[in-house]
This record gives sequence, C-alpha cells and structure tokens, in this order.
Amino acid sequence: MLADIAIGAHKRLKRMRFWRDEEGSMVVFSLFVMLMMLMAGGVAVDVMRTEYTRVTIQQTLDRAVLAAANLDQEGEAVQVVNDYFDKAGIGSYLDQSSISVSTSGENGEVIYREVSASASKDVRSFFMHMLGIDSLLAAGTSAAEEGIGSLEISLVVDVSESMSDPSSSGNTKLWQLQDAAKDFAWHMLCNPHAERNSASNCSVTPGTVSISLVPYAEQVVAGEALLNGFNDDTGVVGNGEYDITDEHLSSHCVTFDEEDFNTPFLSVSEEVKRTGQFDPWSTDDSPSEFVCLTDDWRTIRPFVGHHSNLNHLINNLRAGGNTSIDVGMKWGTLLLDPSARDVIAGLATEDRVGGATATEPDFTGRPFDYDSKKSMKVVVLMSDGENTDQHYLKDAYRADLSPVWRYVDNSNKEHYSIYNADTGQYYFTGTDSWQDEPYGLGAAYAYATVKCKGSWHRGKTCTYVTEEGIVKDGSIAVQMTYHEVWADFTTEWYKSWDWLDAPESQWNYTTKNARLDNICDVAKVNEIIVFTVGYEVTSATSTILRDCASTPGHYYDADGLNLAEVFESIASAINQLRLTQ
Repeated sequence: MLADIAIGAHKRLKRMRFWRDEEGSMVVFSLFVMLMMLMAGGVAVDVMRTEYTRVTIQQTLDRAVLAAANLDQEGEAVQVVNDYFDKAGIGSYLDQSSISVSTSGENGEVIYREVSASASKDVRSFFMHMLGIDSLLAAGTSAAEEGIGSLEISLVVDVSESMSDPSSSGNTKLWQLQDAAKDFAWHMLCNPHAERNSASNCSVTPGTVSISLVPYAEQVVAGEALLNGFNDDTGVVGNGEYDITDEHLSSHCVTFDEEDFNTPFLSVSEEVKRTGQFDPWSTDDSPSEFVCLTDDWRTIRPFVGHHSNLNHLINNLRAGGNTSIDVGMKWGTLLLDPSARDVIAGLATEDRVGGATATEPDFTGRPFDYDSKKSMKVVVLMSDGENTDQHYLKDAYRADLSPVWRYVDNSNKEHYSIYNADTGQYYFTGTDSWQDEPYGLGAAYAYATVKCKGSWHRGKTCTYVTEEGIVKDGSIAVQMTYHEVWADFTTEWYKSWDWLDAPESQWNYTTKNARLDNICDVAKVNEIIVFTVGYEVTSATSTILRDCASTPGHYYDADGLNLAEVFESIASAINQLRLTQ
C-alpha cells in the first residue's frame, strides 16, 4: 500500500517537472517565425514577378500605340501594335479585340489618328498558391493620338505702357517679347529644327497651323472688319450674329458685361456694346488719347498662317495704355470658339491695309468644333503685370442727346451752352453768362464792332459799338449727342461743370481678376489648352496667371534673359505627341 502511494507521488512529481521544463520552446517559435518570413518573402517574389510583367506590358503598349498613331507611319496601325508585342516576345498578352484605331482626313490625307490597346497576363504564383491565390493579373492600357498638324493658337500679348520699360536683358520688354514671339511663330509655322529665317524655309503644310495675334492694353481693338463680321440685325445669340451698337463707329472695341466672361462666344446679350470713344485721362479740354485706340498695330490679326506675315505684325507692335488681361483672354478664347466660324470665313474676302486679306482662305471652316478630331486649340497668354483700371462710359452717357449745345458765331467761332437741370438755365461760354435758352436758338449773338473815322496819321478815332449779329444759315445752336461731345471734349471737361455728373466709371483689378478667372475656366472646360507667361511679374500676378493656366505646369515665369527660351519651350510642348491615358 505504501509502495503504491510512493509510486503515484513519483509519477505526479515527474509530470510537474515536465510541465515546468521550458527547454526547446524557442526552437518551436523560431520555426514558426521562419515559416512566416519564408511566406512573406514568397509573396514579395510573386508580387515582384507580377509587377515586372506589368511594367513590360505597359512599356510595350506605350511604344506600340505611339508608333501606330504616328501620321508618318506607313504600316497598318493594328499590325504595328502586333509587331511590337511579337518582337517583345509577349504577343500572346495582347487583347486583339481591344485594339482601336480612329482616323479622320481632309482632301484624301489622314490628319488625325488615335490608337488604343490593352494587354494582360495571369502570372502564376510560386508561393501564394499556398494561400489559395494561384495567379496575379498584370495588365495595362494605353492610347496615343497624333493630329496636332491642325492647330488653332491664340497668341495673346501684353502691349501696355509698362512694356516700354527696360527688362533684365537691357532691352525694352516689348523688344524682348517681339524677339521671343517671332521665335515662337517660327517653331509653330516653320521647321522647328532649322535656324530662324534660315534657308530651310517653312515646312508646315499650308492651312494646318493658324495663329491669331491678340495685342491687349486697356482694351482690345477687334478691327472694323472683324467686329462688323459679328454684326447682324437678327441678333441671334451664340452663332456669331449680334446687334453691335453704332453710336461710336470710330471705335472697334467691345465693352463686355460681367456675364460675358462666363461664355466663350462674344456676348450673352443680343446687343453688344461698342466701346465709347472717349478720353478719361487728359485734363485738357480736347481729347488726346481714347480708351479704344485706332492704331493699326493694335488690331487683332486673326488666323495667320505664314511666318513672314506674322513677323511683320509682331514687329509693328508698340506699347501704351493700361492692362486688361481679362479682355485679352476673352478675345483669345472667342477666336477659338466655333461661333466665330462664319465671321472668320467672311474675313477671307475683306481687304486689309497693304492688300493682304484680313484672314487667309486656307482657314475657312475654322474654328473647328471643340470635339473635332482635326484640331487642338491653344491659348498662349503673356502679361508683364497685374490688371489695372478699365474705364467705360455709363449707359446714360453712351448715346442720345447731351446737355451741351453748340453755337457758331458770325466769325465761325464755336461757343457752347451747358444746361443745368436744377435751374432750367443754360451757361453760355460766349459771354460766361446764364441764359434762359441755348444761345443762338431764337436769339442773336451780341458782339462788338469797331467804327473808325479819319486816318491814323491825322488822328483816327474809333468807337466800339455792340450790335446784334445776324444768325447765319447753319449757325443756329444745335444740341450735341454724347458721341459728338466725347469726340470734342474730355470727360474731365464735362465734369468741370459742377452741376453735371461724372459720365464714366472704371472696373478695378479685383473685378478684372475675377473676370479673368472666369474666362480661363471657360477655356479649360472646353478643353482649350492654356499656357500662361508671367514676364517679370510680382508673386500676386504670378499666382493669378498660374491659376489661369491649364495646370501649374503650363505656367512659366520669365524675364528678359529667358523669355525666348520660355516661348520655345511652349512651342515644343505644343508640338509633342501626347499620351492621352
């Protein structure tokens, strides 16, 4: 009995010792950790093999579709894609049903080609199958297009007064701009690989690349032919037909309303306001500089296709006036909008100074539709400073009769009667007196005559007699229209009569910056590519122009030393064949 008890106790003691014994436990843990490491490494190997296959597929796809989309490619696009995959040894990866080729042509010539394709491969796993994953998918998709031979470009350049200042190069900003713009025109319209104006003449096919030159200062001068092209009695909005007001026919600028910067076409209204021809700056009585200037070099030159023509126009640019980046961008966008197509076609028959046409017949049919596969639309917008004040006539002072009456006396001298609505009287400048009616309207002008007797050497005597003059035909006082007033007088002269209200106002940079932002958004929504150049600008202006660009990468800071390189870089970017996916 005691022996049995002893034996049982001994066995229990051995079991307790076994339970407490930890020798060898780390071996088990280490084996477990090693197994997990091997599994993780195996997963990494499978993922790496799959990623290598995916990169191979994507790179082959990119090369294949780029080559197949090339307009100089003589082989059939589908076969070109297949050849690239066969030579890479992965022909079985290509999904034949995914190869898509889209083309368009003109006059029997292919001017646009788009090619897309996709490929995939199930990569068998070496390790992950132990986790129930037998394979991983390596796939790629790519598309390329070429058709940039048909380009529509609006080159919108600042010609405000500050452009006459010296740049960091020592030359004026304007001179440096002209040099850079001519380089840009060469790269767009001629052989980009040849030296400018070299024996290697322009190589671009006529009618494929057009550049519209839009100089802007406080206003943009559309020019008589272009502005009249939009004019039509029907007033149908959005198709290039409007009623252009005719109270200031010597002005070929437009005063846009705020909502006009929310659309790409000319105006949201049936009636387009022709900018009043007035001088808001001069302190003298007579106007010396109008808001809408008539200098020929300021006029928009739409759809130019020849380098020599554009060179001539760029060389003629001058500097003067305030800065309206928003108005320049509005016109640059408008000239790319399909609503201007009929206007541009009509300009091909309009004569310009020197005998050249206002636009070239090759570009009849432009601007193309936004979704056209024929063309790419680009705005290149350059400014050397921020928006400044833009003056405009208030609506009540644009047309109709003014409170000013003109009277011509017997000696053909002009005098004026200015009406005061508060007193009902007229101030007559001939005698600096108030009258109950305009002088010359129902009353003769009183003037002094001289009557003399004898001769000077015998003592001639003279008397001054005030007589009433006889009103001559055509000398009756006439009430002037506001248009006539602004042709003869400045707004400062008008405001000098303190009973008259200020006839003009202005939009400041805050309003104009918002308008610029709106029209830039309109351009980008319509897939117009926007490049912007800040030419020795402040950080605030740089931010505004960067926001206007299609992406921050489409904005360029420039100075007088690198402006030409900036425009060359933009030209190269436009000319590059683009991967779209």
